[in-house]
Amino acid sequence: MITSNIKKEIIRDWSDNFADLSVYTQNKLYKICGAFLLGIEILSLPRSEDYRPIFVCYPLWKTDIRRCLEEPVFIQEIYNKKGFQFNIPYAKHIIFFQEAVECTKRQASILGHQDISIKQLFEVIDKQFSQGIVRASPVGQVKLFEAKFLGALYVNELNMCKDIFGELNKLVRNYNPDFLEWKYGKLDAWLQNLHDVITHRDEFLKQIEINKQDKKIAKLQSSELFI
Repeated sequence: MITSNIKKEIIRDWSDNFADLSVYTQNKLYKICGAFLLGIEILSLPRSEDYRPIFVCYPLWKTDIRRCLEEPVFIQEIYNKKGFQFNIPYAKHIIFFQEAVECTKRQASILGHQDISIKQLFEVIDKQFSQGIVRASPVGQVKLFEAKFLGALYVNELNMCKDIFGELNKLVRNYNPDFLEWKYGKLDAWLQNLHDVITHRDEFLKQIEINKQDKKIAKLQSSELFI
């Protein structure tokens, strides 16, 4: 049986190796980065006593922190030196841990940056388009473009916003509306509402700041997103 103490020891080991991240829960390490939460989650695998680390990104612009954490912008698997997903037995954590840390630092190197440029963040987001689960998911692709658009808006790069919105609009038109409207509603209305955030940028920034002040989020280490 995997006890709470074992999980606490494991998250402590991960925390010791990722000094820029803060412990959020006994299986989650996060940091604030501008309009996003970035971090590592220790995912317990079903029907086993194994875990694997994953690199995650969440939005900070939703109406409250609960909604922000309901759905990530992306989840990126971490692969071992043989190219396979990690399945680390909790009982043998110490044997596989160092390799898992090395692979995580290499594959999610952005976590080691104090402040992060929008270009660096976009390089990470763009890599997600090649992931199998995103390639097969219209919603997954739209979600990444939405994050890029709002990330550019956060740093006030309006020309970048315009270009990203054009790509998003083109992508949306390529799909049968049924693939997206179950999630976003009528696409023309959703696109217009998204574009209108440019006009209401102050409200967008204010909501992010409100979410950052949530008592659990406020304790996290913070870095900035810059142009």
